[in-house]
Amino acid sequence: MLIADTREWEVMPLESTKEGPPRILSLSTEQLSPILERKRFSFDQRTIPRIPLDALLIDILDKANEFVPSSAGSILLDDPIQKFEETAFRELIFVCCFGPTAGGVLGLRVPIDRGIVGAVYRTGNSQITNDAYEAPEFDGNCDRRTGYCTRSVLCVAIRIGNSVCGVIELMNKSDGTEYRDSERELLEIFAQYISSTIQNALDAKKIERMVRLDDLTGLANDRATHERLPLDVADHLRTGRPLSVLFLDLDRFKEINDSHGHLAGSTTLAEFGKLLRETVERRGATLARYGGDEFVLLLPETGRADAQAIAEDIRRATAAHVFLNGPWGEDEAPLCLDGIITASIGVSTLDGPPQTGISRGAQVRLGVRLLQCADKAMYASKAGGKNRVTCHPMDQGACVC
Repeated sequence: MLIADTREWEVMPLESTKEGPPRILSLSTEQLSPILERKRFSFDQRTIPRIPLDALLIDILDKANEFVPSSAGSILLDDPIQKFEETAFRELIFVCCFGPTAGGVLGLRVPIDRGIVGAVYRTGNSQITNDAYEAPEFDGNCDRRTGYCTRSVLCVAIRIGNSVCGVIELMNKSDGTEYRDSERELLEIFAQYISSTIQNALDAKKIERMVRLDDLTGLANDRATHERLPLDVADHLRTGRPLSVLFLDLDRFKEINDSHGHLAGSTTLAEFGKLLRETVERRGATLARYGGDEFVLLLPETGRADAQAIAEDIRRATAAHVFLNGPWGEDEAPLCLDGIITASIGVSTLDGPPQTGISRGAQVRLGVRLLQCADKAMYASKAGGKNRVTCHPMDQGACVC
């Protein structure tokens, strides 16, 4: 996420103002997702709309400005990681802004103990000031950074449940008059309404993740794999950058279920998912449980040699890991399964020059073929004695029909 450092207060030039509705800037949905990550105990997916988070915040800020027309405004949200970990240093993030200098503050982080926004966030109490520089809570750092001149501020808290998660701030009423208590009350009512809208959007994002995650290992599932693979293939065809797939099967896994029960087997799979995440730290990789004790890795921008090296890392880590080394069930003693679970891995790679004019259907077929080649290579590893890595020959100049 591109977040500005609050310690760098260089002056930004004023943007020219234009007539008509203000242009509202927002962080992208990808940038907003970790900021908007919140916890909730239950939800009904039948009532949840699919709303892009950036469009939602733009609409909220636009509506707030309709209620109380102002020359500038922002939505700031807290950092949920800092909040969850109860860190001493906490910040608010400008996630959506409009006004002549909106670009100078979008993404900026400010400590919660600073400014009017911080005071409203900490107390949950709305504030009006019609002489900003005389207000004891006002912090002029943003003005100094952007060259904007704040005269008046109306700020209200945004809550999800009983917890304050951010604020809406409007500055410099458009008609030049002072903000009034009636406008504060109107914005407070609006903030109460939008809290449920924001929660619905978060729940929708949660559902989208859940249907693509394996609930046992926390990895992607086969649905997510088949959605992602054609996109990775398309990127390979467009750029010529290699794409590798690993197909992996746990050797002797059935013995765990047969000897110790399915709970032991499920715990073993969960442990392996964690081991896989710790072993493979590669940008853009998709780690998935494909089904049972089979796993798939999609590795964009990874040639055959690198993919084989990653596969060997996984194989060695699996063979060295002691599974069920701690409590794994009620009153069940650790089993300390050492040297039983190993991995047979197949590797297949697309590596060739960029290709254009390839249909979506052909991209899907090429992805399926790549996955099948890795699967065949995995079975070759099984047939060759298990606990080994085999590369399929589909690795040079893949053709598309």
